[in-house]
Amino acid sequence: MVGAASTSAVIDLALERLLQAERLHRDIDAYRSQPPTPGEETLAALADTSGLADDTDWELLYAETQQR
Repeated sequence: MVGAASTSAVIDLALERLLQAERLHRDIDAYRSQPPTPGEETLAALADTSGLADDTDWELLYAETQQR
């Protein structure tokens, strides 16, 4: 169904998808806890955000600053 070569590959894929879903859920929760200001919304509407649609693990990249 997913084109994986082994059971291990299927498990790896399933775990990756679970982690992506959990990151998305946490991002949504964070957004809801502190929504953008009207000024931020206006600025965001003017920006080209197409470059943000990737699989960058921002939590991992900024893990050091989150621990403080």
